[in-house]
Amino acid sequence: MGRSAVQGLAISLGLLATPALADSLPFLPEKTVAAIAGELSGESAKRNLEGFSRQHRMRGSRGFHAASEQIVGALKSYGFADAHIESFPADGKIFYGTQRSRPAWNAEFAELWDGDTRLANWEAAPITLAQDSASADVTSELVDVGSGTGEKDYAGKDVAGKIVLASAQPGAVAAVALKHGAAGIVSYAQNQRTAWWGEDENLVRWGHLDTFAPAKTFGFMVSLKTARALQKRLAAGETIRLHAIVKAGQEPGAYEVATATLPGTDLRDEEIVFSCHLDHPRPGANDNASGCATILEVARTLSKLVAEKRIDPPRRTIRFVWPAEVEGTMALLNGRPDITKRMIAAIHLDMVGGAPAATKAIFHVTRGPASQPSFIYDLAQSVGQFVNEQSDAFASTGSAKYPLVAAEGGKEALQASFVPLSLGSDHEVYSDSTFGIPAIYLNDWPDRYIHTNFDVPANIDPTKLLRAGFIAAASGYALSRLDASSTPVMVELIQTYGLERAAKAIRQHKMNAREFAVWYERAMFASLARFGMQVTAAEPLVTFPLRKEPPRSGPVYRRNMALKGPMGVFGYDYFADHYPEADKLKLSGDAQYEALNLADGTRTTSQIRDALDAIYGDVALADVEAYLAAAASIGVLERVTP
Repeated sequence: MGRSAVQGLAISLGLLATPALADSLPFLPEKTVAAIAGELSGESAKRNLEGFSRQHRMRGSRGFHAASEQIVGALKSYGFADAHIESFPADGKIFYGTQRSRPAWNAEFAELWDGDTRLANWEAAPITLAQDSASADVTSELVDVGSGTGEKDYAGKDVAGKIVLASAQPGAVAAVALKHGAAGIVSYAQNQRTAWWGEDENLVRWGHLDTFAPAKTFGFMVSLKTARALQKRLAAGETIRLHAIVKAGQEPGAYEVATATLPGTDLRDEEIVFSCHLDHPRPGANDNASGCATILEVARTLSKLVAEKRIDPPRRTIRFVWPAEVEGTMALLNGRPDITKRMIAAIHLDMVGGAPAATKAIFHVTRGPASQPSFIYDLAQSVGQFVNEQSDAFASTGSAKYPLVAAEGGKEALQASFVPLSLGSDHEVYSDSTFGIPAIYLNDWPDRYIHTNFDVPANIDPTKLLRAGFIAAASGYALSRLDASSTPVMVELIQTYGLERAAKAIRQHKMNAREFAVWYERAMFASLARFGMQVTAAEPLVTFPLRKEPPRSGPVYRRNMALKGPMGVFGYDYFADHYPEADKLKLSGDAQYEALNLADGTRTTSQIRDALDAIYGDVALADVEAYLAAAASIGVLERVTP
């Protein structure tokens, strides 16, 4: 560390010399913090959650529509006169940016029988029917094919006209089993692998078939306990004949997005958007009725406080949206560019209510892409740390100014974790460089019951919903009010957290990491301009001795702004569909996402590689070159001519 770095570090210590327990947020009036904390109700959020969890909320389905109408009805009762449902056609042919629209899928009836024993029943548990199953009425033998995804699984087995029992997801099984003439699939696919993977034999996991597969079939989902009993009988030489009845199928439909706004004042043409995803199989309590119910509670709270003049109205308009995950957001942002251009920040909630004792969940406040620095990530972290401190004080001593505890909920400390970008929900759509909307992401992980029949309201903690709601509401409302007068406190916020980021860069002992850190901090200050804050002289408090001329080699690319959205969307992979050898590219999924974001028309491929190396470590230049060249060959990137 150079002398200037040491001096900067010493000067900065005063910024960290804050009280052990902060009783306020520097960017919100104390009365506003108190009003939001006092009005939010974890119980109110959970009551709405229980309503959502009664619906099988698949995209374009009747259950999704019913949940959307429930939201609009609640919004109107909260005073949102403009609450309505936006509708975007989805027929399998229409594209919304990189998202190929998926037709609606509905089921009327489905049962799976083993003699007199019913193994699956749509009415009782719709999760037992794999999504995108087709109608069928089949009585046939059951054949165990192991994982069912490779040719070796079918060696020496006659599955023509029969139902196969497999451990993999139905979509992956169907791609092979149907080539051998299988009539249908029974899957006991297990949940995402965590420490609790495979521990509960009674879980039934959500199953999927390929929406766009040329050959249609059906898939039933059963528990590991049921599958093992079937396997034991088959191994003993018993012939098992199953009867599968399915009345279901795809049809042209629409992506529906319930939405409403809390109008801004002088900056009403700019919007802060609260986002979640409404779709999920029943019950889908934590994933993601929890996020949907929480932003509905944020909407109720802010609307009521403004109407009662307990807080000032937002200067920027605050929008709330309830789309289908990723694909609904893609339809909204591509289908309503007039709305999209007004969005300057997003707050996305996906799984925010899991009671730790039940779900084993850890609450995360997740930053946006390293390729897209924004001060809003630091602002959200400061609110999360405020809640951590207040809830810890209450849990430890029984006393805190803002315990944020629901009467029907727990009293444990939140213990939120503050982490870098992780992909897998709508925040990656907003943060894609073709949209460039920085997004705060609040989420639980792990959750041992995610995507199973045990993701039930009983596992949801009203206190957790209340605290997630406070972090979201305080962050979003603060963003709606910022102006030039907010500059000093936001600069101090960036500098304070910048010290932590600088320490991480120092520990990496890599020039790439230090150069990227300096760029990142300067870009953090630059991000203030989007909110009317001008910073001309601010610099990171910690600097590093850097190379005078960082190496520049390779072509320069920029995103094709006519093609908006990330490559990996729901039920469709734009990159793989247009580049047949996509599976041979070695750059990882997260790094691919950041690489496209970094292709801004100024960086060479070597500079993009250096940035990726700083973010992820040990990224090969050849892998970056191959991926960017492939992206350019299919029109995702444009090569910039010097």
